[in-house]
Amino acid sequence: MNKTVIAVAAIVAVAFLIAFYIWSSHNRYYIMMGSQGIAYEVDRKTGESWRLYGNRKIAQQGDDESRQKEQELPYAEASKITGSAGLSYGSFSGKLYNGSDWTVTRVIVSVSAKEEDGTVRWSRDFSEALTIKPLTSMSFEVTVVGDQGIKEAPWNIKKVFGYKE
Repeated sequence: MNKTVIAVAAIVAVAFLIAFYIWSSHNRYYIMMGSQGIAYEVDRKTGESWRLYGNRKIAQQGDDESRQKEQELPYAEASKITGSAGLSYGSFSGKLYNGSDWTVTRVIVSVSAKEEDGTVRWSRDFSEALTIKPLTSMSFEVTVVGDQGIKEAPWNIKKVFGYKE
């Protein structure tokens, strides 16, 4: 009787392991949308990613070394990141200038959409991955919804991340 119970338990355990292996191999990849509306396929196990263009998959070269060195910029350096931006036709876009000695890899901007009477319709934080070398500028764009009829959209840079070479 004990041998039968042990054999059944072993068979059930092996079946669960096989089922888990099949499940994990079929759910290994997922599709995600980037901030610019670009689709990416991501490998859950390795973190590798591919940009999808129709039937083609283009491997993304990881900036792993700089991402590992990424940290929040000190206030004195973050205050040297300036720019101009605005809300228009379903996107918040603009240009940022990096006046610091750091390479900027990501910014978090806070945007508010105000009605004509001054009331705030919505306020959101957006995180945008980019690479801005010291003393250069770069354009950025974030897709938004609910911007129809907005009079003004004040914004500010909340946090800046990067690394110093």
